[in-house]
Amino acid sequence: MATALPSGFSPAAHPLSPDDHSGWAVIASSIGLLFVLLFASIRLWIRNPLRSKLYPDDFALLTATLLATIQTILVIAAADNGLGQSSNLLGDRSQQTVDKLIYASDAIFLASLFLSKISMLLLELRMSPEKFHVLLTKGGLAACGAALVACLVITLIGCGSSPWEQTSQECAALYTRWIAVFCIDVASELYIYAVILRMLFALQRNASKKMKAIVMFSLRLPAIIFAAFRLRELSNFRTSTDPLFDRVLIVVWTQTELAYSLAAATIPILMPFLMGLNTGLGAFDRDNMIIQTQQDSSRDMRSRSEYGLHSMKRSHVSRHSQVETQVSSTSFRQSR
Repeated sequence: MATALPSGFSPAAHPLSPDDHSGWAVIASSIGLLFVLLFASIRLWIRNPLRSKLYPDDFALLTATLLATIQTILVIAAADNGLGQSSNLLGDRSQQTVDKLIYASDAIFLASLFLSKISMLLLELRMSPEKFHVLLTKGGLAACGAALVACLVITLIGCGSSPWEQTSQECAALYTRWIAVFCIDVASELYIYAVILRMLFALQRNASKKMKAIVMFSLRLPAIIFAAFRLRELSNFRTSTDPLFDRVLIVVWTQTELAYSLAAATIPILMPFLMGLNTGLGAFDRDNMIIQTQQDSSRDMRSRSEYGLHSMKRSHVSRHSQVETQVSSTSFRQSR
């Protein structure tokens, strides 16, 4: 027997029940978007465009954040139209709307995911002007761009008369295509990590500082784990008898991977100890990212230094004036 709601209350938009898991997609998407927007706000606060300029890696990540926002809206719209609901609740409702929304959200998911990788490579590009390091990062940027195009093509071709018909009918090749995307995703993450490791190990710096930087850049690697969980759910989806109901777990891991990838792209600029990793070849100059995070402390140190120099100069002038006064007084008495 249903319990009557108190006056002024309305039923939940996505109540969780054995036949309705659409709330999982809404919760995962909402929390993920909040996480992404929080880190984007922190990045903008650190950069403070009113005092300094934004760099290409900032623009790439902000674009990825915008795309992630659009993708989240599409997922929530799909949940409103039946994603996560069993066939018992859907009845004769058409799945075509959900198919189109999921199809579009997958495309935007890939674009946002690879933009976060491009942002990381652009960040690494500014960390050292060494020719081989620049060659590696620029090669990675070109590879990421080509990988994005390839992933979009192999996942959006479709299986039926309409490319978005991926849940309303069986698509045997879909899982194989996502395996290819997973391999490209993992390879690109490992490449990004290898480039920064190569740069750090080449530096003649304190081992503890290197280890801190290695750990910091390692925080992006858990995105591979989330991608693996997503692929596992895609594997289970192949034998599904209730596609819209069973697809919700794929969406949950998709949102988790995307949110973590975007947030992890901001973590490196939060670490002031990167100041100690200056290669001495032009990296981390006055306008670079880490100095921006240290601007206030640098200003305080400069102010104290200027105060000290000013005090020394004033003391020197004062002693010099005393000497001149004594000399003038002596000369005046001798002339008398």
